[in-house]
Amino acid sequence: MPVLRFTGGIATLAAACCACGVAFNSPADEVPPSSEPTVLTFVDPAVVPGLQVQTIYKETGKAHVHLTYPQIPGAAALSDRMRADLVAEAKAFNEKAAKGKAALPKSEINVDWQLTAVSPKVSGVRLRTGRFEGASWVNSTRTLWYDGARVVTSDLLVKNLDALAKAVGARLADDADVDHAAIRPDRMLFDSLDFNSRGDLVVEFDDYEIGPGALGRVATAIPRQEAIPLLSDFGRNAQRAVESARPTTPPELRDPPEATARAVPGKVDCRVARCVALTFDEGPGPYTDRILTALGSTRATFFLTGTSAAARPDLLRRMARDGHLVGNHSWSHRDLTTMPDNRIYEQLSRTQDVIAQSTGSLPALMRPPYGATNPDVAKVAGELKLSVVTWDVDGGDEGDATPQEICKRVTSAVKPGSIVLLHDLGPATPEAIPLILKELEERGYSFVTVPELYGTRPMQPGRTYESAVDVAVSRYGRPLP
Repeated sequence: MPVLRFTGGIATLAAACCACGVAFNSPADEVPPSSEPTVLTFVDPAVVPGLQVQTIYKETGKAHVHLTYPQIPGAAALSDRMRADLVAEAKAFNEKAAKGKAALPKSEINVDWQLTAVSPKVSGVRLRTGRFEGASWVNSTRTLWYDGARVVTSDLLVKNLDALAKAVGARLADDADVDHAAIRPDRMLFDSLDFNSRGDLVVEFDDYEIGPGALGRVATAIPRQEAIPLLSDFGRNAQRAVESARPTTPPELRDPPEATARAVPGKVDCRVARCVALTFDEGPGPYTDRILTALGSTRATFFLTGTSAAARPDLLRRMARDGHLVGNHSWSHRDLTTMPDNRIYEQLSRTQDVIAQSTGSLPALMRPPYGATNPDVAKVAGELKLSVVTWDVDGGDEGDATPQEICKRVTSAVKPGSIVLLHDLGPATPEAIPLILKELEERGYSFVTVPELYGTRPMQPGRTYESAVDVAVSRYGRPLP
């Protein structure tokens, strides 16, 4: 871990992350010592009844969009505001990417989130945006609050931005790396205010906002007693809500997982049967429950993102009980080929831990976001004993396709040994599943998890598997319809 700089209250190369029961720090950050005052305490989403994770996803050529946000029961206005903001952000990004696509090899926008508070009076969500435009990731944060009636931006947690700017400037006065002239009473500059567990006011800045990008995460903490005179009435309520959110460990993480949580072995011998593996990315999400119901006794493979898996351990347990195989789809769905080894490792290892806590088994498979892999991704996957799985059939269900269109795409392209890509993102997918199952069953296909495609040949960690069509060809002498 890099050496941390603590000067004038500033913590660089340090993340704000200490969750209730599970650490939900952002993968591009490092975890500072617990005594560092800019550490934030987040609410474990798994203990919020009815919480759903929503995803805005689009892949157009070399431009990737993957934005997630939580739907908190009783806070519809907050969810609506986040969605509207993220849709506008995605639109602006796509327009910019379309204009500059000739100059950039690839670009990406990614948003993940943490819950700063959840209560009848005050809820808060910290949104973390990463942008990659061909060189390196640039990160920014903003925190939105909800008072039960309206969405409150972070700048409204204080009475006066001039007073806040002066207080922040005073705490950073001795730091020579900070651009002190940039610390001004601008609501956009102070769009991510929160509190640590002691009630100190934590002020976060975006990359390059008040200093060079090499500083990493820049944040400072104003001690509780100094902060109180700065706070508005709502700011005091938010402070109390964060202070009262004591760390708790959800029951599913306290007790050892049941033995039945492990996926049961399949009964199909793909050496003699026409086999196909249905796989589902991006979940768990609002449609995962319907997908599981639509599958019935048909076994599939689910590649889950860590942020969503942490929020819905109940769905992970159901997947395992129903005999499905659960794989790793990284923590926040950033293109792993744009990251150094240590960030790839963190994206995958944290997701391994979250999945194992709910299912009782460490995944043996991973699917890289966007199917993007390279030798570095394969090497890190191998270190974690993960095989890399892509696909040879894309159901195209992440857009506005109808169930019939999804079914046609799958059934017209599938071969014995195919790995089919589907998603947990929209209502058309669970409706398409019965159509796919019916047509392929009539053609003599059996549905299995990915490893079963390869029969007695175990999948190797670090190796990439697109399909087992070559295996089927060697058995039958030619591809079968």
